[in-house]
Amino acid sequence: MKTKHLSVLVLFVLLSLNLAGCWNSRELNELAIVSGIGIDRVMDTGKLRVTFQVVNPSATTTTQGASTNQSPISIYTVNDRTVFGALRRASKQATRQLFFAHAQLLVIGESLAEGGMKDVLDIFERSHELRLNTTVLVSRDTDAESILKVLLPQESVPSIGLGKKAENTSKVWGETPQVSVFETIKEITGGGGFTISGVRMLGNVEEGQKKASLEQTKAETSILISGQAVFNKGKLMNWIDGPEARGAQWILDKIYETNLNLDSGDQAKAIAVNVVFSKTKIKVEMRDGLPIFHIRINEEGNLNETQSAVNLSQNHEIRKLEAEMEKLTKKEVQEAFQAAQKAECDYFNLGNEFKRVNPAEWKKVEKDWNQIFAKGTLELQVHAFIRATGMRVTPLKAPE
Repeated sequence: MKTKHLSVLVLFVLLSLNLAGCWNSRELNELAIVSGIGIDRVMDTGKLRVTFQVVNPSATTTTQGASTNQSPISIYTVNDRTVFGALRRASKQATRQLFFAHAQLLVIGESLAEGGMKDVLDIFERSHELRLNTTVLVSRDTDAESILKVLLPQESVPSIGLGKKAENTSKVWGETPQVSVFETIKEITGGGGFTISGVRMLGNVEEGQKKASLEQTKAETSILISGQAVFNKGKLMNWIDGPEARGAQWILDKIYETNLNLDSGDQAKAIAVNVVFSKTKIKVEMRDGLPIFHIRINEEGNLNETQSAVNLSQNHEIRKLEAEMEKLTKKEVQEAFQAAQKAECDYFNLGNEFKRVNPAEWKKVEKDWNQIFAKGTLELQVHAFIRATGMRVTPLKAPE
C-alpha cells in the first residue's frame, strides 16, 4: 500500500512540473503591441528598412467624453540586413518590448517586391510570435513606411482598418484578392505566378500622419486598395487593374460578390446587377503540343437598379440582360487571359490543374510552362442567371 501511495505521489510531482509554464510570461503593460509591419529595400545600401506600427493603448481606449492629443499609433523604423535584426535593433527606440502576436498587416514595399521577397518571409514561418494569417499588401507608387504612417478615419488602429478594407474590397467588389502570409509563402515555394492586392496612398504622408487630419469630414490623405501586383517566381513583374484584375478573379474562382453595369437597348451601363454567386470550373488538355484551357463560369445575380425603360415582367427581357452579363464577364476574362499570356506568366495556376490530371505529361512541359501557356487557346463558356429583380418589375415613370 505504501508503495502504491509513493507511486501516486511521484506521478503527482512529475505532472506538477509540466504545469509550471509561466517561466517566460510577460506583463501586458511591459509590451508594445505591433499592429502592422512594413518592409522596404534601401537601394543605396541593400539593407531592409523595417517599419513597426505600434498601438498606443492610452490613445485608443479613452473613456467616453475624454479626449487626448496623443496619436493612436507610434512608428518605429529601423535599417538592418535582416528582419529579426531590425526587430532587436528597434529596442533602441521603443520603451517596451515589441510583441507581434496581434500583427494584422504586412506591407511589402514595391522596390523590395521587384527584387524578390522570399527571404523576408522566412522569419514568419520560423517565429512562434508572427502570424501566418496576417494580411499581405504591396505598396504602389510609394513605400511601405509611408503607408503605415497614415491615420485612417473610423479605425483607431490603421493596420486593422487596412486589413478590413482589403477583406471588404475582396468580398464586395471582387477586383482584388485578400492574401495571407501563409498563402504568399505557399505560392512562392510553388514556383509559379500569383497576385497580391496593391495599396496606394492619395495625398501627402506628412498630412496623413497628423491626428488633426481625422477631424475633417474628408481627409486630405487617404489609403485605398489598388489593383493587383503580379509575381513570377517571387518577384514583382507588373500590375493589373480594372477588368483585367476582376477577370483574373473570375478565372481563379475568387468572385464572392461584385457589380455588373449592363447595357439596355441604346442606354449604356443603365442596369446594375449584383453578382451573388459565381463558380468557375477549369479543364486543361494538350492538343498538338499546345494547351487548350476549357473554362466554364456559372454566375447568378440580383437586379438592384435600373435607369432604363425595360419591362422586367417579360422573360425575354430578362434573358437579354443575362446575355449582357455573359458578354461582359467573357470580355473581362478574355482581357485577363490575354494579359497573362502577353506577360508569359500563368498566375491563374492553370499549370497546377494540368499537373493534377496528367502528372506524366506535366513533367515534359514543366520547365517551359510559361512559354507554352502563352501559346495556349482559351475556350470559354459563361452561363448567367438573374435570380430576382427587386420589389418592382416596371420602371419608374413621372406623370405626363
